Amino acid sequence: MRTRRIAAALTAAALLPVSATLFTTSTANAQTSEEIQAEIDERHEALEKVIEDYNAKREELNDANDLIAEIELQLPALEAETADANEALADYASAAYTGGEFAMMNSVLAGDPSDFADRLLYLDNLTAAENEQLQANIAQVQELETRKTELETLKSSADEILEEMEQQQEDIEAEIADLEEEYEDQYAEENVPEYDYEGSSGAVQFAMDQLGEPYVYGEDGPDSWDCSGLTQGAWGAVGVNLSHNAAMQWDETARISRDELQDGDLVFYNDLAHVGMYIGNGEIIHAPNSTTVVKIVDIDYGGSIVGYGRP
Repeated sequence: MRTRRIAAALTAAALLPVSATLFTTSTANAQTSEEIQAEIDERHEALEKVIEDYNAKREELNDANDLIAEIELQLPALEAETADANEALADYASAAYTGGEFAMMNSVLAGDPSDFADRLLYLDNLTAAENEQLQANIAQVQELETRKTELETLKSSADEILEEMEQQQEDIEAEIADLEEEYEDQYAEENVPEYDYEGSSGAVQFAMDQLGEPYVYGEDGPDSWDCSGLTQGAWGAVGVNLSHNAAMQWDETARISRDELQDGDLVFYNDLAHVGMYIGNGEIIHAPNSTTVVKIVDIDYGGSIVGYGRP
């Protein structure tokens, strides 16, 4: 009975499908960090339910594995008893029939052991005691076949559930990682650290005053910027006119080497499609793209550097 109970539990207790449990990727660009955090909290609650469901399945699998081990220990004895049962059947048939009737009994005994009971009608001349023993032997054969089937079912169910659990675990971990990254990015945009610029470049000071302001394509201030709009505005604040275009600013500035960089010099990236301003200590300030704000990053933040220019 324990075998059937666990087998039924494994069959009926299907794991929740990923699509029904996990959420889609957040559209964090339109959310504040608080909204993203609320979403993270909500998802964690849902994920905890899934994890607890996993724990329940693991308990069932542990029971199933114990039962599999138990059945495998019993199989050799059952096989030996079945062999004895088959030999007893042959002995009973030999004693009950002779000649042509024995040949008939060989035909009766051939085939699936589970069908033996149907063919016992041919053995109606056996004594009551012999018939009782025969029934016991047949039951032993049927028990062996039943346990073999249950063992195969349990192993198959265990493997399938484990595979689903591993896949859902990977999906959960990936989603949590994505959410945390979104939150960190949004939080950083909303909580731009204050920098005290101690240098003497008025252009750098102007750019630093715009930290945290949004990127908007084609804008050059006063409250939103694109990359060349920021460098144009910064240098314009100290009386130097630059065009609102990174490639044109390349033409409007003198070429210098990386070793010659000073505060306020321009750093050009990505085939002159992007420009930032050097602020010292291996960092630039720039307006990266529409997903973020004016920020300070390492000069080698990831863009491909074309060269350097001094207005």
